Amino acid sequence: MTEFDTTALSFRQAELRSEYTRVRVLLGVLGSLLILVLIRGIASLAEGRLGGVWRFVLALALMAGYESAWLRFVGQAIGSSGMVSDAAWKSSVLVESLLPTVALLLQIHTPLIGPQRALTSPVVLAYILLTMLSTLHLDPGLSRLSGVVSAAGYVAVAIYAFLRFPEAVAGGRFLAFGTSFSCAALLLLSGFAAGAIAHQIRLHVIAALREAESRAKTSHDLEIARSIQQGLLPKAPPRIGGFDIAGWNKPADETGGDYFDWQQLPDGHVAFTIADVTGHGIGPALCMSACRAYARAGIAAMPNLQDLLGSLNDLLCQDLPSERFVTMAVGLLNPEDATLELISAGHGPLLFYLSAEDRFRSYDAQGLPLGLMPDSRYGSPQTLKLTPGDMLIFVTDGFIEWANAEDEEFGQNRLKDLIRANRGAPSATIIAELYSAVVRFAGCMPQLDDLTAVIVKRS
Repeated sequence: MTEFDTTALSFRQAELRSEYTRVRVLLGVLGSLLILVLIRGIASLAEGRLGGVWRFVLALALMAGYESAWLRFVGQAIGSSGMVSDAAWKSSVLVESLLPTVALLLQIHTPLIGPQRALTSPVVLAYILLTMLSTLHLDPGLSRLSGVVSAAGYVAVAIYAFLRFPEAVAGGRFLAFGTSFSCAALLLLSGFAAGAIAHQIRLHVIAALREAESRAKTSHDLEIARSIQQGLLPKAPPRIGGFDIAGWNKPADETGGDYFDWQQLPDGHVAFTIADVTGHGIGPALCMSACRAYARAGIAAMPNLQDLLGSLNDLLCQDLPSERFVTMAVGLLNPEDATLELISAGHGPLLFYLSAEDRFRSYDAQGLPLGLMPDSRYGSPQTLKLTPGDMLIFVTDGFIEWANAEDEEFGQNRLKDLIRANRGAPSATIIAELYSAVVRFAGCMPQLDDLTAVIVKRS
Protein backbone atom coordinates (compact mmCIF):
# COMPACT_ATOMS: atom_id res chain seq x y z
CA MET A 1 0.00 0.00 0.00
CA THR A 2 1.40 3.40 -0.96
CA GLU A 3 2.21 5.92 1.77
CA PHE A 4 -0.51 8.50 2.24
CA ASP A 5 0.56 12.07 1.49
CA THR A 6 -0.09 13.97 4.73
CA THR A 7 0.55 17.25 2.91
CA ALA A 8 -2.46 16.56 0.69
CA LEU A 9 -5.35 18.98 0.91
CA SER A 10 -7.74 16.32 2.23
CA PHE A 11 -5.53 15.54 5.22
CA ARG A 12 -4.78 19.20 5.91
CA GLN A 13 -8.50 19.91 5.95
CA ALA A 14 -9.16 16.98 8.30
CA GLU A 15 -6.36 18.20 10.58
CA LEU A 16 -7.71 21.74 10.63
CA ARG A 17 -11.30 20.65 11.25
CA SER A 18 -10.13 18.48 14.13
CA GLU A 19 -8.21 21.45 15.55
CA TYR A 20 -11.28 23.65 15.09
CA THR A 21 -13.29 21.18 17.19
CA ARG A 22 -10.55 20.99 19.83
CA VAL A 23 -10.38 24.77 20.27
CA ARG A 24 -14.16 25.04 20.52
CA VAL A 25 -14.16 22.45 23.30
CA LEU A 26 -11.35 24.30 25.06
CA LEU A 27 -13.20 27.59 24.75
CA GLY A 28 -16.23 25.95 26.33
CA VAL A 29 -14.10 24.80 29.28
CA LEU A 30 -12.49 28.24 29.65
CA GLY A 31 -15.88 29.92 29.49
CA SER A 32 -17.26 27.65 32.20
CA LEU A 33 -14.25 28.27 34.45
CA LEU A 34 -14.51 32.00 33.86
CA ILE A 35 -18.14 32.02 34.94
CA LEU A 36 -17.35 30.04 38.10
CA VAL A 37 -14.45 32.33 39.04
CA LEU A 38 -16.57 35.43 38.37
CA ILE A 39 -19.30 34.09 40.64
CA ARG A 40 -16.72 33.49 43.36
CA GLY A 41 -15.30 36.97 42.89
CA ILE A 42 -18.72 38.59 43.11
CA ALA A 43 -19.44 36.61 46.27
CA SER A 44 -16.16 37.86 47.79
CA LEU A 45 -17.09 41.45 46.96
CA ALA A 46 -20.49 40.94 48.52
CA GLU A 47 -18.74 39.89 51.73
CA GLY A 48 -16.61 43.01 51.66
CA ARG A 49 -13.41 41.23 50.58
CA LEU A 50 -11.53 42.15 47.45
CA GLY A 51 -10.14 38.62 47.13
CA GLY A 52 -7.50 37.34 44.74
CA VAL A 53 -9.81 35.82 42.14
CA TRP A 54 -9.61 38.77 39.79
CA ARG A 55 -6.10 37.82 38.76
CA PHE A 56 -7.47 34.43 37.75
CA VAL A 57 -10.29 36.14 35.87
CA LEU A 58 -7.76 38.17 33.93
CA ALA A 59 -5.67 35.09 33.12
CA LEU A 60 -8.72 33.14 31.93
CA ALA A 61 -9.96 36.10 29.88
CA LEU A 62 -6.58 36.51 28.19
CA MET A 63 -6.42 32.80 27.38
CA ALA A 64 -10.00 32.83 26.06
CA GLY A 65 -9.11 35.81 23.87
CA TYR A 66 -6.08 33.99 22.52
CA GLU A 67 -8.08 30.83 21.80
CA SER A 68 -10.78 32.87 20.05
CA ALA A 69 -8.15 34.46 17.80
CA TRP A 70 -6.61 31.04 17.13
CA LEU A 71 -10.05 29.60 16.33
CA ARG A 72 -10.66 32.39 13.82
CA PHE A 73 -7.24 31.79 12.26
CA VAL A 74 -7.93 28.05 11.91
CA GLY A 75 -11.40 28.76 10.47
CA GLN A 76 -9.89 31.06 7.84
CA ALA A 77 -7.34 28.38 6.95
CA ILE A 78 -10.17 25.89 6.47
CA GLY A 79 -12.13 28.31 4.29
CA SER A 80 -9.13 29.18 2.10
CA SER A 81 -7.74 25.61 2.03
CA GLY A 82 -4.56 27.05 3.48
CA MET A 83 -1.83 25.60 5.65
CA VAL A 84 -0.73 26.22 9.23
CA SER A 85 3.04 26.21 9.70
CA ASP A 86 4.78 23.88 12.12
CA ALA A 87 5.93 26.91 14.09
CA ALA A 88 2.33 28.05 14.55
CA TRP A 89 1.25 24.60 15.79
CA LYS A 90 4.11 24.45 18.31
CA SER A 91 3.52 28.02 19.45
CA SER A 92 -0.11 27.15 20.15
CA VAL A 93 0.95 24.23 22.38
CA LEU A 94 3.43 26.43 24.25
CA VAL A 95 0.96 29.27 24.81
CA GLU A 96 -1.80 26.96 26.01
CA SER A 97 0.55 25.26 28.48
CA LEU A 98 1.19 28.66 30.07
CA LEU A 99 -2.34 28.86 31.48
CA PRO A 100 -2.00 26.22 34.21
CA THR A 101 1.57 27.40 34.87
CA VAL A 102 0.38 30.97 35.45
CA ALA A 103 -2.55 29.70 37.53
CA LEU A 104 -0.15 27.75 39.77
CA LEU A 105 2.03 30.81 40.25
CA LEU A 106 -1.01 32.86 41.19
CA GLN A 107 -2.12 30.20 43.67
CA ILE A 108 1.33 30.14 45.29
CA HIS A 109 0.88 33.82 46.10
CA THR A 110 -2.72 33.40 47.25
CA PRO A 111 -2.78 33.43 51.10
CA LEU A 112 -5.57 30.89 51.38
CA ILE A 113 -3.71 28.37 49.25
CA GLY A 114 0.02 28.86 49.46
CA PRO A 115 2.88 26.99 47.75
CA GLN A 116 2.43 23.55 49.27
CA ARG A 117 -1.27 23.24 48.50
CA ALA A 118 -0.86 24.92 45.10
CA LEU A 119 1.48 22.21 43.81
CA THR A 120 -1.16 19.53 44.45
CA SER A 121 -4.27 21.61 43.66
CA PRO A 122 -6.83 20.73 40.94
CA VAL A 123 -5.09 23.23 38.65
CA VAL A 124 -2.52 20.51 37.95
CA LEU A 125 -5.31 18.58 36.22
CA ALA A 126 -5.53 21.40 33.66
CA TYR A 127 -2.20 20.24 32.28
CA ILE A 128 -3.63 16.75 31.73
CA LEU A 129 -6.81 18.16 30.15
CA LEU A 130 -4.77 20.18 27.66
CA THR A 131 -2.60 17.14 26.89
CA MET A 132 -5.69 14.99 26.30
CA LEU A 133 -7.17 17.57 23.95
CA SER A 134 -3.85 17.76 22.09
CA THR A 135 -4.65 14.36 20.56
CA LEU A 136 -7.03 16.22 18.25
CA HIS A 137 -4.02 17.90 16.65
CA LEU A 138 -3.63 14.51 14.89
CA ASP A 139 0.12 14.94 15.41
CA PRO A 140 1.84 12.63 17.95
CA GLY A 141 4.77 15.03 18.15
CA LEU A 142 2.55 17.89 19.33
CA SER A 143 0.97 15.68 21.99
CA ARG A 144 4.38 14.67 23.28
CA LEU A 145 5.45 18.32 23.18
CA SER A 146 2.39 19.21 25.25
CA GLY A 147 3.43 16.65 27.88
CA VAL A 148 7.05 17.85 27.93
CA VAL A 149 6.08 21.53 28.19
CA SER A 150 3.50 20.77 30.90
CA ALA A 151 6.04 18.82 32.95
CA ALA A 152 8.65 21.56 32.45
CA GLY A 153 6.18 24.25 33.47
CA TYR A 154 5.19 22.34 36.58
CA VAL A 155 8.84 21.67 37.54
CA ALA A 156 9.69 25.34 37.03
CA VAL A 157 6.86 26.40 39.35
CA ALA A 158 7.86 23.77 41.93
CA ILE A 159 11.51 24.91 41.93
CA TYR A 160 10.37 28.51 42.26
CA ALA A 161 8.12 27.61 45.20
CA PHE A 162 10.83 25.64 47.01
CA LEU A 163 13.41 28.42 46.54
CA ARG A 164 11.06 31.32 47.23
CA PHE A 165 9.26 29.71 50.18
CA PRO A 166 11.69 27.25 51.82
CA GLU A 167 9.57 27.21 54.93
CA ALA A 168 6.81 25.54 52.95
CA VAL A 169 8.78 22.29 52.84
CA ALA A 170 10.40 22.50 56.24
CA GLY A 171 10.00 19.19 58.06
CA GLY A 172 8.65 17.41 55.00
CA ARG A 173 11.19 18.06 52.28
CA PHE A 174 11.34 14.46 51.04
CA LEU A 175 7.55 14.17 50.80
CA ALA A 176 7.22 17.54 49.03
CA PHE A 177 9.98 16.75 46.54
CA GLY A 178 8.64 13.25 45.95
CA THR A 179 5.11 14.49 45.36
CA SER A 180 6.27 17.16 42.91
CA PHE A 181 8.48 14.66 41.09
CA SER A 182 5.57 12.24 40.80
CA CYS A 183 3.30 14.97 39.40
CA ALA A 184 5.93 16.03 36.84
CA ALA A 185 6.52 12.41 35.81
CA LEU A 186 2.78 11.86 35.44
CA LEU A 187 2.48 14.93 33.20
CA LEU A 188 5.38 13.75 31.07
CA LEU A 189 3.94 10.25 30.75
CA SER A 190 0.52 11.65 29.87
CA GLY A 191 2.13 13.48 26.95
CA PHE A 192 3.63 10.28 25.57
CA ALA A 193 0.37 8.39 26.16
CA ALA A 194 -1.49 11.15 24.32
CA GLY A 195 1.08 10.87 21.52
CA ALA A 196 0.32 7.16 21.13
CA ILE A 197 -3.41 7.89 21.04
CA ALA A 198 -2.89 10.72 18.53
CA HIS A 199 -0.90 8.33 16.36
CA GLN A 200 -3.78 5.84 16.29
CA ILE A 201 -6.32 8.57 15.56
CA ARG A 202 -4.09 9.81 12.77
CA LEU A 203 -3.90 6.32 11.26
CA HIS A 204 -7.69 5.99 11.36
CA VAL A 205 -8.13 9.40 9.72
CA ILE A 206 -5.61 8.51 7.02
CA ALA A 207 -7.37 5.19 6.42
CA ALA A 208 -10.73 6.96 6.14
CA LEU A 209 -9.32 9.54 3.73
CA ARG A 210 -7.64 6.84 1.65
CA GLU A 211 -10.92 4.95 1.44
CA ALA A 212 -12.80 8.14 0.52
CA GLU A 213 -10.29 8.88 -2.24
CA SER A 214 -10.55 5.31 -3.50
CA ARG A 215 -14.34 5.56 -3.57
CA ALA A 216 -14.17 8.91 -5.35
CA LYS A 217 -11.81 7.45 -7.97
CA THR A 218 -14.03 4.40 -8.39
CA SER A 219 -17.08 6.62 -8.73
CA HIS A 220 -15.27 8.74 -11.32
CA ASP A 221 -14.20 5.66 -13.26
CA LEU A 222 -17.73 4.26 -13.13
CA GLU A 223 -19.11 7.56 -14.35
CA ILE A 224 -16.74 7.41 -17.32
CA ALA A 225 -17.77 3.79 -17.94
CA ARG A 226 -21.43 4.84 -17.76
CA SER A 227 -20.92 7.63 -20.30
CA ILE A 228 -19.10 5.23 -22.63
CA GLN A 229 -21.81 2.60 -22.26
CA GLN A 230 -24.61 5.08 -22.80
CA GLY A 231 -22.70 6.32 -25.84
CA LEU A 232 -22.98 2.84 -27.34
CA LEU A 233 -26.78 3.05 -27.32
CA PRO A 234 -28.52 4.51 -30.36
CA LYS A 235 -28.69 8.30 -30.38
CA ALA A 236 -31.86 8.55 -32.46
CA PRO A 237 -34.48 6.12 -33.79
CA PRO A 238 -34.20 4.92 -37.39
CA ARG A 239 -36.26 6.88 -39.88
CA ILE A 240 -38.56 4.37 -41.49
CA GLY A 241 -41.67 5.54 -43.29
CA GLY A 242 -44.84 4.23 -41.65
CA PHE A 243 -43.15 3.21 -38.39
CA ASP A 244 -42.70 4.87 -35.00
CA ILE A 245 -39.74 3.40 -33.11
CA ALA A 246 -38.31 4.25 -29.69
CA GLY A 247 -35.84 2.72 -27.23
CA TRP A 248 -34.80 3.53 -23.68
CA ASN A 249 -32.41 2.22 -21.01
CA LYS A 250 -31.81 2.96 -17.33
CA PRO A 251 -29.24 0.84 -15.46
CA ALA A 252 -29.72 0.05 -11.78
CA ASP A 253 -26.12 1.07 -11.02
CA GLU A 254 -23.73 3.42 -12.79
CA THR A 255 -23.39 0.73 -15.46
CA GLY A 256 -25.64 -2.14 -16.41
CA GLY A 257 -25.97 -5.37 -18.34
CA ASP A 258 -28.96 -4.40 -20.53
CA TYR A 259 -28.73 -2.88 -23.96
CA PHE A 260 -30.83 -2.23 -27.03
CA ASP A 261 -29.79 -1.50 -30.59
CA TRP A 262 -31.06 -1.09 -34.09
CA GLN A 263 -29.15 -1.45 -37.30
CA GLN A 264 -30.18 -0.53 -40.83
CA LEU A 265 -28.92 -3.10 -43.31
CA PRO A 266 -27.88 -2.55 -46.95
CA ASP A 267 -30.92 -4.45 -48.26
CA GLY A 268 -33.29 -2.02 -46.52
CA HIS A 269 -34.15 -4.28 -43.59
CA VAL A 270 -33.78 -2.97 -40.01
CA ALA A 271 -32.58 -5.21 -37.20
CA PHE A 272 -33.74 -4.58 -33.61
CA THR A 273 -31.92 -6.11 -30.66
CA ILE A 274 -32.56 -6.17 -26.94
CA ALA A 275 -30.39 -8.13 -24.51
CA ASP A 276 -30.02 -8.69 -20.78
CA VAL A 277 -26.78 -9.97 -19.24
CA THR A 278 -27.27 -11.61 -15.85
CA GLY A 279 -26.61 -9.22 -12.98
CA HIS A 280 -25.90 -5.52 -13.14
CA GLY A 281 -22.85 -3.37 -12.62
CA ILE A 282 -19.44 -3.16 -14.23
CA GLY A 283 -19.04 -6.91 -14.92
CA PRO A 284 -22.26 -7.33 -16.91
CA ALA A 285 -21.53 -4.00 -18.61
CA LEU A 286 -18.28 -5.40 -20.02
CA CYS A 287 -20.11 -8.54 -21.15
CA MET A 288 -22.77 -6.37 -22.74
CA SER A 289 -20.16 -4.46 -24.76
CA ALA A 290 -18.73 -7.71 -26.14
CA CYS A 291 -22.21 -9.04 -26.90
CA ARG A 292 -23.19 -5.84 -28.73
CA ALA A 293 -20.04 -5.92 -30.86
CA TYR A 294 -20.61 -9.58 -31.80
CA ALA A 295 -24.28 -8.95 -32.59
CA ARG A 296 -23.66 -5.93 -34.82
CA ALA A 297 -20.95 -7.76 -36.76
CA GLY A 298 -23.06 -10.92 -36.99
CA ILE A 299 -26.24 -9.18 -38.19
CA ALA A 300 -24.34 -7.45 -40.98
CA ALA A 301 -22.69 -10.73 -42.05
CA MET A 302 -25.55 -13.24 -41.61
CA PRO A 303 -29.11 -11.90 -41.66
CA ASN A 304 -30.42 -15.44 -41.03
CA LEU A 305 -31.57 -15.12 -37.41
CA GLN A 306 -31.17 -18.80 -36.51
CA ASP A 307 -27.57 -18.87 -37.68
CA LEU A 308 -26.95 -15.53 -35.99
CA LEU A 309 -28.01 -16.76 -32.54
CA GLY A 310 -26.07 -20.00 -32.95
CA SER A 311 -22.90 -18.10 -33.81
CA LEU A 312 -23.37 -15.60 -30.97
CA ASN A 313 -23.96 -18.43 -28.51
CA ASP A 314 -20.72 -20.21 -29.46
CA LEU A 315 -18.71 -16.98 -29.19
CA LEU A 316 -20.18 -16.06 -25.82
CA CYS A 317 -19.68 -19.57 -24.45
CA GLN A 318 -15.97 -19.06 -25.05
CA ASP A 319 -15.84 -15.52 -23.63
CA LEU A 320 -18.26 -15.32 -20.71
CA PRO A 321 -17.47 -16.64 -17.23
CA SER A 322 -19.50 -19.67 -16.22
CA GLU A 323 -21.90 -17.68 -14.02
CA ARG A 324 -22.88 -15.30 -16.84
CA PHE A 325 -25.33 -15.70 -19.68
CA VAL A 326 -27.32 -13.41 -21.95
CA THR A 327 -30.97 -13.37 -22.91
CA MET A 328 -31.55 -11.76 -26.30
CA ALA A 329 -34.36 -11.05 -28.71
CA VAL A 330 -33.78 -9.97 -32.30
CA GLY A 331 -36.31 -8.61 -34.74
CA LEU A 332 -35.71 -8.14 -38.47
CA LEU A 333 -38.13 -5.65 -40.01
CA ASN A 334 -38.94 -5.44 -43.71
CA PRO A 335 -40.45 -1.95 -44.09
CA GLU A 336 -41.73 -2.65 -47.60
CA ASP A 337 -44.30 -5.24 -46.56
CA ALA A 338 -44.41 -4.42 -42.84
CA THR A 339 -43.35 -7.90 -41.79
CA LEU A 340 -41.01 -8.66 -38.94
CA GLU A 341 -39.11 -11.84 -38.14
CA LEU A 342 -38.76 -12.36 -34.40
CA ILE A 343 -36.46 -14.76 -32.57
CA SER A 344 -35.58 -15.08 -28.90
CA ALA A 345 -32.75 -16.72 -26.97
CA GLY A 346 -34.39 -17.09 -23.58
CA HIS A 347 -35.69 -13.54 -23.59
CA GLY A 348 -39.16 -12.49 -22.56
CA PRO A 349 -41.70 -11.16 -22.38
CA LEU A 350 -42.16 -10.42 -26.09
CA LEU A 351 -45.57 -8.83 -26.56
CA PHE A 352 -47.30 -8.09 -29.85
CA TYR A 353 -50.29 -5.76 -29.61
CA LEU A 354 -52.87 -6.15 -32.40
CA SER A 355 -54.72 -2.86 -32.61
CA ALA A 356 -57.67 -4.06 -34.72
CA GLU A 357 -58.44 -6.85 -32.25
CA ASP A 358 -57.31 -4.93 -29.13
CA ARG A 359 -55.46 -7.94 -27.79
CA PHE A 360 -51.94 -9.19 -27.13
CA ARG A 361 -49.97 -12.12 -28.37
CA SER A 362 -47.04 -13.37 -26.32
CA TYR A 363 -44.18 -15.27 -27.93
CA ASP A 364 -41.96 -17.87 -26.31
CA ALA A 365 -38.22 -18.20 -26.74
CA GLN A 366 -36.83 -20.39 -29.53
CA GLY A 367 -33.88 -21.56 -27.45
CA LEU A 368 -31.67 -21.20 -24.41
CA PRO A 369 -30.01 -17.95 -23.34
CA LEU A 370 -26.70 -17.24 -25.02
CA GLY A 371 -23.52 -18.43 -23.34
CA LEU A 372 -25.05 -21.35 -21.41
CA MET A 373 -24.32 -24.34 -23.63
CA PRO A 374 -22.12 -24.51 -26.73
CA ASP A 375 -23.56 -25.79 -30.00
CA SER A 376 -27.11 -24.81 -28.99
CA ARG A 377 -29.54 -24.56 -31.89
CA TYR A 378 -32.51 -22.23 -32.18
CA GLY A 379 -35.93 -22.72 -33.72
CA SER A 380 -37.36 -20.85 -36.65
CA PRO A 381 -38.28 -17.21 -36.05
CA GLN A 382 -41.87 -16.01 -35.77
CA THR A 383 -43.11 -13.88 -38.67
CA LEU A 384 -45.36 -10.97 -37.70
CA LYS A 385 -47.48 -8.79 -39.97
CA LEU A 386 -47.90 -5.27 -38.63
CA THR A 387 -51.01 -3.31 -39.53
CA PRO A 388 -51.62 0.34 -38.52
CA GLY A 389 -51.67 0.67 -34.72
CA ASP A 390 -49.94 -2.66 -34.12
CA MET A 391 -46.82 -2.64 -32.01
CA LEU A 392 -44.13 -5.02 -30.85
CA ILE A 393 -42.91 -4.43 -27.31
CA PHE A 394 -39.47 -5.58 -26.16
CA VAL A 395 -38.78 -5.12 -22.43
CA THR A 396 -36.30 -6.60 -19.98
CA ASP A 397 -37.45 -8.27 -16.78
CA GLY A 398 -36.50 -5.26 -14.68
CA PHE A 399 -39.94 -3.80 -15.46
CA ILE A 400 -41.86 -6.99 -14.78
CA GLU A 401 -40.06 -7.99 -11.57
CA TRP A 402 -39.84 -4.61 -9.83
CA ALA A 403 -41.76 -5.24 -6.60
CA ASN A 404 -43.46 -2.88 -4.17
CA ALA A 405 -43.23 -2.86 -0.36
CA GLU A 406 -45.70 -5.78 -0.20
CA ASP A 407 -43.33 -7.83 -2.40
CA GLU A 408 -45.86 -7.77 -5.26
CA GLU A 409 -44.30 -7.55 -8.72
CA PHE A 410 -45.44 -5.10 -11.38
CA GLY A 411 -46.14 -8.05 -13.67
CA GLN A 412 -47.22 -8.50 -17.28
CA ASN A 413 -50.87 -7.66 -16.72
CA ARG A 414 -50.10 -4.13 -15.55
CA LEU A 415 -47.69 -3.79 -18.45
CA LYS A 416 -50.41 -4.78 -20.91
CA ASP A 417 -52.98 -2.49 -19.30
CA LEU A 418 -50.64 0.49 -19.57
CA ILE A 419 -49.82 -0.21 -23.23
CA ARG A 420 -53.50 -0.59 -24.05
CA ALA A 421 -54.36 2.65 -22.24
CA ASN A 422 -51.65 4.55 -24.17
CA ARG A 423 -51.95 2.76 -27.52
CA GLY A 424 -52.65 6.01 -29.36
CA ALA A 425 -49.53 7.74 -28.01
CA PRO A 426 -46.11 7.82 -29.70
CA SER A 427 -43.72 4.98 -28.82
CA ALA A 428 -41.44 7.25 -26.77
CA THR A 429 -44.41 8.46 -24.73
CA ILE A 430 -45.56 4.90 -24.05
CA ILE A 431 -42.10 4.01 -22.69
CA ALA A 432 -42.06 7.15 -20.51
CA GLU A 433 -45.52 6.30 -19.15
CA LEU A 434 -44.41 2.74 -18.49
CA TYR A 435 -41.44 3.91 -16.45
CA SER A 436 -43.58 6.38 -14.48
CA ALA A 437 -46.14 3.68 -13.76
CA VAL A 438 -43.62 1.17 -12.46
CA VAL A 439 -41.96 3.82 -10.27
CA ARG A 440 -45.33 4.78 -8.77
CA PHE A 441 -46.16 1.13 -8.21
CA ALA A 442 -42.82 0.38 -6.51
CA GLY A 443 -43.13 3.39 -4.21
CA CYS A 444 -40.22 3.49 -1.79
CA MET A 445 -38.61 0.30 -3.14
CA PRO A 446 -35.37 0.95 -5.02
CA GLN A 447 -34.63 -0.13 -8.58
CA LEU A 448 -32.76 -3.42 -8.28
CA ASP A 449 -32.41 -4.38 -11.95
CA ASP A 450 -31.68 -2.64 -15.20
CA LEU A 451 -34.61 -1.34 -17.26
CA THR A 452 -34.67 -1.44 -21.06
CA ALA A 453 -37.54 -1.11 -23.52
CA VAL A 454 -37.95 -0.94 -27.30
CA ILE A 455 -41.24 -0.39 -29.10
CA VAL A 456 -41.75 -0.87 -32.86
CA LYS A 457 -45.11 0.60 -33.84
CA ARG A 458 -46.83 0.72 -37.20
CA SER A 459 -48.12 4.24 -37.74
